[in-house]
Amino acid sequence: MMQKLIPHIFLTFLLSFLANSKIRVVKGTLIKAFIAFYKPNLDEAIHKNINEYSSYNDFFTRRLRAGARKIDHSERVIISPVDGEIVDHGFVRKGQLIQAKKYEYDLEDLTGEGYSTEFENSYFITLYLAPTDYHRIHCPFDAEISNSLHLGTSLFSVNKNAQKSIPNLYVKNERSVLHLVSDNLKYLLISVGASVVGSIVPFWSTNEKSTRSELIKEWQRGPKAKKLIKKGEELAHFRMGSTVILIFKDPDILDLDSLKENKLVKFGSELIKLKTI
Repeated sequence: MMQKLIPHIFLTFLLSFLANSKIRVVKGTLIKAFIAFYKPNLDEAIHKNINEYSSYNDFFTRRLRAGARKIDHSERVIISPVDGEIVDHGFVRKGQLIQAKKYEYDLEDLTGEGYSTEFENSYFITLYLAPTDYHRIHCPFDAEISNSLHLGTSLFSVNKNAQKSIPNLYVKNERSVLHLVSDNLKYLLISVGASVVGSIVPFWSTNEKSTRSELIKEWQRGPKAKKLIKKGEELAHFRMGSTVILIFKDPDILDLDSLKENKLVKFGSELIKLKTI
């Protein structure tokens, strides 16, 4: 497989140039091709008219219109931070997570140094975002950002075929890590980049035109001030599609009964519950 041999950074630069082009014929052709192939639900989009998007990337990272989603504010509910599919979930055992039900990968390799001990006996949920999904990432449960960092350089595809054929896929790819803390819950939210996804944009970035290298510095710097991020508030967005991994420090407080692999979830809806508050 070619992507096993060639990380897609060069391809990403080329396609990112096209994706950010404001030339009417370029953006129009790309957007119309995407709509014809994937048939996304534009009824939820902030703009239904594709001419209102400045580029293909602007269309791909489109926001939802006001009222398109209802956030489940029940105090025990952890909402899905994204639209996607639950492709893996389970206990972190001896510092190992599972990919595609057959590959183990290392927690410390995924998150960097500092979390392998604290999250040694944690619980993880992996959410895959298909190209047609809404690609903004939101806070699943009220918390403060304790730390943020950026890891990795490769940009392999993370589609289902890649998940099944490339060991250690998530630890090879470019990714951001957020450590979120509240009185009731401590968790990590890892956003994993993919081919064509040249960057993951944090909410505290004020320049939509930031380059990939500038965004890496933004992740390493983190937000300027600590504040409580409310459930449903935006944390970041992908420029194209990818994967989000949630890791919860204390599995004993989670009600795991409703969690099912291959379940499709929507941002704002219940992902999992806490047993008690």
